[in-house]
Amino acid sequence: MKKYAIVTKKDEMSHKMTKLLRKHLDEFMIYDEVHPELVLSVGGDGTILYAVHKYIDQLEEVVFLGIHTGTLGFFTDYQSEDALDLINDIKHLTPEIFNRSLIEVHTQSKVHYALNEMRLENNRHSQVIDVFINDTKLETFRGNGLCVSTPSGSTAYNKSIQGAVIDPSLRLMQLSEIAGINHNAYRSLGSSLILGEGTYIRLKTVNYEHSVLCVDLDAYELKENAVVDIMISKRVARFADYKHAPFIERLKKSFL
Repeated sequence: MKKYAIVTKKDEMSHKMTKLLRKHLDEFMIYDEVHPELVLSVGGDGTILYAVHKYIDQLEEVVFLGIHTGTLGFFTDYQSEDALDLINDIKHLTPEIFNRSLIEVHTQSKVHYALNEMRLENNRHSQVIDVFINDTKLETFRGNGLCVSTPSGSTAYNKSIQGAVIDPSLRLMQLSEIAGINHNAYRSLGSSLILGEGTYIRLKTVNYEHSVLCVDLDAYELKENAVVDIMISKRVARFADYKHAPFIERLKKSFL
């Protein structure tokens, strides 16, 4: 990898780290923000998400690598004190490439990609959403919303709503409820549903008023009678793996 770019969190520590990285990397690499081969993320997991979406049209040509200066670094292998180790690894080592699954979110007007999750939320009133798995109706959900996460995103918003944590090497997606209503008049599954490749989730309702479709860091308003289809994408986000840290070690470091 000869060309690189850096995506930086907007804080003083991250900007200082970016200057240090550029000082050393420019000695043996070319800075190319338009067509990089390696994209360094300086910040936290939110910066990684921003970087992936910035280069979403170049995923097949780009590899991502993160250094942690933020509040959460589940995607990042290096801490700020490891900056010189990161530079040395880039210069002298060939990384393994770890593929992280994406989900595709199809609306009437666009296809969105998510590294973490999509959420269909409404904070003004309960939503009534018909949920289909492929062509079969599963349920009519009533509540604040629904979340579909990737394995990488299973430790993010999904975990806060009691979804399962999934090894990111698996190609799965997880459907979880956001404040679902369950009593003797209205029933839904009430637990997360994990689905494999080749399956799609369809969400339909007659009224998306005040609903917001969140895809990672982005948010979109939906039109009335919109249909939302979610599936595991054939596209992946590729990450450079120099340290080969086991998933369980990452999990322990972040949460235990």
